[in-house]
Amino acid sequence: MREAFGPAGPIARATPGFLPRDGQAAFADAVAEALEANSTVVAEAGTGTGKTFAYLVPALLSGAVVVISTAGKPLQDQLFKKDIPALSRALGIHPSAALLKGRANYVCLHHLERLAEDGWLPEKDSFEKLRRIQAFAAVSPTGDKAELSSVPEDDALWPYVTSTRENCLGPERCPHYAECFVKRAREAAAAAQIVVVNHHLYLSSMAVKKAASGAIDGLLPKAALTVFDEAHQLPGIASDFFGTFFTTFQLLDVEAAARELGMSRVRDGADWAALSAALQKTAYDLRLAVRDAGLVEGDRKSIDAMEGFSRLAGPLADVEKAFGALLAAMKANAGRDAELDTLRDYAEEVFAGVRDWRRAAEDAGERAVSAVKEEASASEKSDGDAPAKPVVRWISVSANGVRFTETPLSFAEDFRAMRGDAGGAYLFTSATLSSAGDFTHFLEEVGLSGEAVRAETWPSPFNYWEQGCFYLPKLPAPANNSAEHAQRVVEAAWPLVNAAGGKTFFLCTSLSAVASAAEALRAKLEANGGLYPLFVQGEKPKAVLIDEFRRRGNAVLVGSMSFWEGVDVRGDALSLVVIDKIPFAPPDDPVDAARCRAIRERGGNPFAEYVLPEAVIALKQGAGRLIRSETDRGVFMLCDVRAVERGYGRVILSSLPDFFRTRRMEKVIEFFADPERFREGLYR
Repeated sequence: MREAFGPAGPIARATPGFLPRDGQAAFADAVAEALEANSTVVAEAGTGTGKTFAYLVPALLSGAVVVISTAGKPLQDQLFKKDIPALSRALGIHPSAALLKGRANYVCLHHLERLAEDGWLPEKDSFEKLRRIQAFAAVSPTGDKAELSSVPEDDALWPYVTSTRENCLGPERCPHYAECFVKRAREAAAAAQIVVVNHHLYLSSMAVKKAASGAIDGLLPKAALTVFDEAHQLPGIASDFFGTFFTTFQLLDVEAAARELGMSRVRDGADWAALSAALQKTAYDLRLAVRDAGLVEGDRKSIDAMEGFSRLAGPLADVEKAFGALLAAMKANAGRDAELDTLRDYAEEVFAGVRDWRRAAEDAGERAVSAVKEEASASEKSDGDAPAKPVVRWISVSANGVRFTETPLSFAEDFRAMRGDAGGAYLFTSATLSSAGDFTHFLEEVGLSGEAVRAETWPSPFNYWEQGCFYLPKLPAPANNSAEHAQRVVEAAWPLVNAAGGKTFFLCTSLSAVASAAEALRAKLEANGGLYPLFVQGEKPKAVLIDEFRRRGNAVLVGSMSFWEGVDVRGDALSLVVIDKIPFAPPDDPVDAARCRAIRERGGNPFAEYVLPEAVIALKQGAGRLIRSETDRGVFMLCDVRAVERGYGRVILSSLPDFFRTRRMEKVIEFFADPERFREGLYR
């Protein structure tokens, strides 16, 4: 393995511009040792370390079965289509590799056929796109929609020609199961040496394996090494996975599907129109009741923060009654239509959620409800039951409806059990896992605390001192008025935007700040003859905005937290990253508030143990957008004076890259104006 990374090794010979890096080789050593010892490594690898090659080389050379899990599809595709083939050629070995995505990424032959027969299409140009998808499905070995570039991945047609867990007919009901693309992908993954998945799919496969007592049924093979890349996102994804929810949108979705299937397939089975109308009315009434209980669009509240939660018992009971009647009709017609039977299975899951929340609302009318509740009430437990796990119930309101969610305060125990059942070695890696070098928070979140784990940081090889400048302007501390602070940020950053010639990211901690900053920037640009193109989150899909930003070369982009990571703009197109404030979670976030309360109740310090580490990791991700290669240069501007005025600022500053630091605007202007003088060490 060390020979592979050497200056005359196979990687160097096959990769133009390859430079041996001590950090990369040491990282690879740690992975190889973990493979041999069946141990666990937590590796924080700075940007440019080459962490992907560092874990792929020992994985490929070992000949062992390896599962690699990422947070999203871009890294999945990069690993499978680029990195694994390139390294395999360089090393002269050719392991079998498979890419496994969620089922919604694959064309469903049944739904494709149904849509063509029904003739109903979502948009005017959908007919031509449907023909392209039909032609693609007829010849594609994978059915992966990402491979059909002529139909965008976010096109409105895709949901109609792909399947979900809820509407997949399965092996016993689907007439096209033998040719199913999802089935093929799972079979390929089960037989491959290297399997690339995402975090949610990995958790799903482990849950299926546990439920089936070890019979994994074609999902994932037993791995000698499991790699979690982009591991900093694992806690958030796992919290969603281990939680439960139902939404008013789901109620209306089931209602509409049952009406359509019932009236077209089993018209004589029930008065589908009446049953549908009853459920539709109660779902709308529930939305009104939530509004009357004091929640408006954008709100996220735990039930103990809602004075009117108990008043939802009646509307929830009405939904339960109407939903139960529709469900009974579907059960009475079991076996008459495969799609109606599949819908019934999904409806039963949603119905269970409605019933559980109705009981909680009724209980709230009789006693004070804690945001942290037990999963089972005392009356539901038997003497042999395991202790209940703490969760938080919360309600959120959006333009599309109301979501009723139950989130575990910790998934560590469940995840530890999953790893124990699967066995093998584990690698958790990301550029941001620690807070000032302390991994405690991450280890506790993923259930590694107390285990024999090697946790280490391999710093970036970039010369941040010469490549970047950290500017902390002398602005008032951010207040609750995000609009006022966003305007101050734009005013303070505007001279630097001009000095950089555009080429700027404004990264905001809230959508309201995005709107305020965008408004202030538009005014500046209009007053100055539209100097630079302006791109704002929400105006176009994220990928389109980033592509346009790169192509223009002098643009300004404003985005919220979704742009703080997973965005790679190398070269001159990005020279200035502005962050409005330290990304502390909102104090009224129901899940964070419940977790902080649990830490406080056990005698801990919520801010030091949870709030600050979360903010540091997010801030490191945002700052990491600036320098993406050895030749990148730029300025990182943090508009939050608390980084130097509060005691916790030392943790924040010590976690950031080792940029040249200044609080003087003129020094930053000099950085843009005279880069050679700076490189020669004359800039002080």
